[in-house]
Amino acid sequence: MNRHPGLRLLIKTLKHVIAGDRNYIRKISELDGDSDHMEICHNGSTDYGSIVYVIKENTGYDGFCATLIYVIYFLLFAKEHGLAPVIKLSCEFAYYDREKCKEISNPWEYYFVPRDDACDESSALNVCYGNYHHLGFMKKRYDLSPYKAENYHDEKIFGLCLPVIRDYMRLRSEITNEASDILASVTERGGKVLGVHFRGTDYKQGFDRHPVFVDEGQTIEEIVKAMDTGRFDAVFVATDDASVCERIKETVTDHPVLYFPDAYRSNGIESVAFSKSVRKFHHYLLGYEIARDMYTLSLCDGLVAGKSSVGFMSNLYKRSRDEEYEYMHIIDNGNNSNGNAYFKES
Repeated sequence: MNRHPGLRLLIKTLKHVIAGDRNYIRKISELDGDSDHMEICHNGSTDYGSIVYVIKENTGYDGFCATLIYVIYFLLFAKEHGLAPVIKLSCEFAYYDREKCKEISNPWEYYFVPRDDACDESSALNVCYGNYHHLGFMKKRYDLSPYKAENYHDEKIFGLCLPVIRDYMRLRSEITNEASDILASVTERGGKVLGVHFRGTDYKQGFDRHPVFVDEGQTIEEIVKAMDTGRFDAVFVATDDASVCERIKETVTDHPVLYFPDAYRSNGIESVAFSKSVRKFHHYLLGYEIARDMYTLSLCDGLVAGKSSVGFMSNLYKRSRDEEYEYMHIIDNGNNSNGNAYFKES
């Protein structure tokens, strides 16, 4: 019987069912859907008294800021269950870079400052790994979707997210310094900057349950409205689309239009996140450029954007510094409901 543990479990369960053991049946039935059920591994003998909770993003197809939202969900799960979180992304992270990993083994630490008090997963006595059941549970519990315009103003969301952003998601200084530097010519004179995020490329394909595409014309119209208020002295543009910056410069002719000229952009309809290039550290740099754009947007005084993870996270980072946009317009054309899957079966 010991050679067939599955058969043993089946017979044991059948006995309880025949006996009408409702408590046993309830426990077994709820086991797969019980967020409190966690498998504990024993990797060593350190960090006695703690359960180390390892957060690994492993879908391989989520963009940078979408991954940050997932990490927030996992951090909230760890907080609610009294676990010690360690963020250690895998090689399936979309921005994993084989060459960069020779310098920094954990892709999370390409962009974020590691905590001094972080536990060591490899030697900890008790280790639990985050999984998609935990993520699904937290999504049902707290809806942090960037595809709902009301979430950009929800104080409950700020109350949940801001503490974990402050504690676990501090960006590296090279990113934050570049973000400050590009705005310095305006801000050091006391000027104010309107941040603009335009999500092009694959958004043009209109994927199911994703926001309806906000085109260049609609974005520029909202930029003009914001600039006409007289509040802003410059525009900063964050985009994955190569043609947008020049079009905005052609429209906003009486104020500086700022953007990072070295960022990788595309005129196509495929996601930049999965692009290929011969440039050194390409995948690492793609993540760096998004993190830099996102944080620069958070330093701006106003925001015009469609619904996306980048705009959503820029708003959270701004609020994490106890600041608010004095002007924010999230362009909401609704969400697609068309069955157009993000990844189609071959």
